[in-house]
Amino acid sequence: MSRKHFTLLLGITLAVALLVLLVPGKTGRESEVEKTRLLPGLQEQVNDIDWLRVTAAGGQEVAVLTRGDGFWRVGQAHGYRADWDQLRTLLLDLAQAEIVEQKTANPEYYDRLGVEDVSGADAAGLMLEFDGDSGLPAVIVGNRAEGRDGHYVRLQDAAGSVLIDRSLEVPRETMSWLDKTIVHVADSEVVEVDIRHPDGERVAARKASADDEHFALQGIPAGREIQSAWTVDSLANGLSSLGLESVVPDTQLDWTGAAQFALVTADGLRLDADLLQAVPAGAGEDADPEYWIRLVASLYQTAVESGVEAGQATGERGERAAEINQRVGGWAYRIPKYKYDGMTKRLEDLLATADSGE
Repeated sequence: MSRKHFTLLLGITLAVALLVLLVPGKTGRESEVEKTRLLPGLQEQVNDIDWLRVTAAGGQEVAVLTRGDGFWRVGQAHGYRADWDQLRTLLLDLAQAEIVEQKTANPEYYDRLGVEDVSGADAAGLMLEFDGDSGLPAVIVGNRAEGRDGHYVRLQDAAGSVLIDRSLEVPRETMSWLDKTIVHVADSEVVEVDIRHPDGERVAARKASADDEHFALQGIPAGREIQSAWTVDSLANGLSSLGLESVVPDTQLDWTGAAQFALVTADGLRLDADLLQAVPAGAGEDADPEYWIRLVASLYQTAVESGVEAGQATGERGERAAEINQRVGGWAYRIPKYKYDGMTKRLEDLLATADSGE
């Protein structure tokens, strides 16, 4: 073989070797098992699932979720509406989850992965159960994998545990399964705010036109002035991105002595709220109070004929009022203190400090 041919052959050999190094191959872990679906029957019936139970350590029910009248609801929260986006993501992830690695089948090692039976008081995982008619097995969702993607799970009646190719978001608290949004009315929509306190004090602010930049505070005493335009304008933020901390039927609270908050939007939507500060039942006198709100939507009477109810009104305003009432009607929501404080301002809170000089 000539030196020229030998050099050419050597170059081809090196090039092939380099190409092999650059092409990714399966790792030892990945080659241990051919990927298969964790729940092969779920994909076909995921849109028909209408019952799901989540159970934690000691067999404690975190949430029983049922679908009806077009919504998912949480039994442990008096049947309040569930967070559909969160639930949908979980169901789709379960339907598409693939097994990438077989793990221990020895019950003595289950706790290392968090896939022990949830009947144990110290169980780390959560069990998801489907309706019996679905034919789907219960799934124990254990720990997230460390240093790699995926989640450890075990089918309840199976000995072997597995690693799946995705992480699952399964809340451990009942309240975390709820749709947190109560209502959202952007401050830019609001043209009038009215606060009425049980002792008769009234705080009102309004815009003469929806195009006005700032609200005008009503009833300013002679010789006084507002702290700032921002202080008054902030009254319109009360129902902006309002979210719940807890929820109960509104009949469970005594609304005697509640403050009242109302706002009107530029397109004629009106929202009225009762606001209550209360110490939790059974708590001591020194317990921190809770802050509650209940709401009703209607149409501003100058925008529609007097006597027309929100549910009967036509157009976008009526539809919006009806949707809000469908969501909030009959419910009382515990809200953050700062939201309560913002909707129960007194006139003195909005005024600059009076000149105390002689």
